[in-house]
Amino acid sequence: MEPAHIHRLQCSRQWRGFLAALAQEFVSALPPEELATLMARIGTRFAVAHPLPNSDTVRGLQDAMNGIWDPLDWGRAELGQNPAGMEVVHHFSPLVAAFGDTHAAWATGFLKGVYQQWFDAAGGSGLRVEVTTAADALGSARLHLAAAA
Repeated sequence: MEPAHIHRLQCSRQWRGFLAALAQEFVSALPPEELATLMARIGTRFAVAHPLPNSDTVRGLQDAMNGIWDPLDWGRAELGQNPAGMEVVHHFSPLVAAFGDTHAAWATGFLKGVYQQWFDAAGGSGLRVEVTTAADALGSARLHLAAAA
């Protein structure tokens, strides 16, 4: 499937011009690191407004996350554990469709903030979420949860 077609599905045309202008204004006002921090704060607010139900398993946590993302057409989360921590792969977020691929690095900060808040609320305080791969053309991003350094 072609990324342009997916972008049309991920971001309504009524928002494209507005979000492109918003991205340009953000870029003209703040450096990328500060934009990523701003997007993480926005993600935190989103997560607080969309709390997860309690879960005792990684699979249950993943299902709870997808219970938030699915009705909003925001893609899907896939959680995987390994000795170094937990990997989060978020598939098909509309971030690149909304802000453009040149802004993916800072826009992915939104997902970082969401997952950080959700993991904190689930009892993972002291662990830190970091973006390992910004959202790609199809909106898939990789994040890592591990002990704070």
